[in-house]
Amino acid sequence: MTRLVLAAVACAATMFISVSACSVMPNGPRETCGNQIDDDNNGLIDCADPDCKGKSECAYDGGFFGTCGKCGSSCTNQVQCLTTGYFNDVPLPYCENPDGGSEKKCSAFQKNVQIDVILNAQGAWGTLIGPTRSIATRFIKRKAADGSPVTCATIEAAAPGRLTVNAKQLEDSGKFTYQGIDVRPITNASGSIPIRFLNVLTGADFLIWMEMWGGTPDSATKFPTGNRLGFECFDGPALGMQWAPITETDNCVTPGADAGSMMTVCKQLQVQATRGPQP
Repeated sequence: MTRLVLAAVACAATMFISVSACSVMPNGPRETCGNQIDDDNNGLIDCADPDCKGKSECAYDGGFFGTCGKCGSSCTNQVQCLTTGYFNDVPLPYCENPDGGSEKKCSAFQKNVQIDVILNAQGAWGTLIGPTRSIATRFIKRKAADGSPVTCATIEAAAPGRLTVNAKQLEDSGKFTYQGIDVRPITNASGSIPIRFLNVLTGADFLIWMEMWGGTPDSATKFPTGNRLGFECFDGPALGMQWAPITETDNCVTPGADAGSMMTVCKQLQVQATRGPQP
């Protein structure tokens, strides 16, 4: 009698003792770690799925919270999950309860990509485009750190200041979660201002908040200086702009990395300024 038959006989003999011990596992799909898809349809995506425990894509905390320096740590807002800061942590970690529990944990499941944002400011800004020396761009999730909904009005209420000391007032509030943040100097600004190779997380549930400042970014903090000349908030669906979700395939190729070409074509989000200078 072969070993296989012996095993089958033994299994049958003990069936009255333990059915589960002899059950055959179904050959269904297993979770593919890092593709942001629930491959086995068990409600757990990537590193949150036990299938990914210990995999290279899920190096921290048993693989249940992603691969950031503070992944798995308890948190109440995004800033507590940053290792080196908003501008250096790529991809940005965030604070949520991905496993459905009551305690929030620092997580990092979304991928980072680079895209272009093109600001058309000619009509609304007129002659004040010239004094703009830096632009701060924030992709802000529609759900606040406390779980409440975020709108353009919510963000504006949290950012009343317009002096250098107020440049990071949104970050200091701890109210918001970012998919991306970018501050860069602007020279020779015209009616169309391109913000190229902006780091942002994949996903679709965001607002774009842009601030124009009269001073260049501080070399240490990387936040703007001078006075805030104005701001704009873009809610795609509310403006009739049905932005497609940002995916990994939208990632720009850095100039020079694509066989030396300097004509890299990137995903572009076109936004039209309407508010004008801040009174």
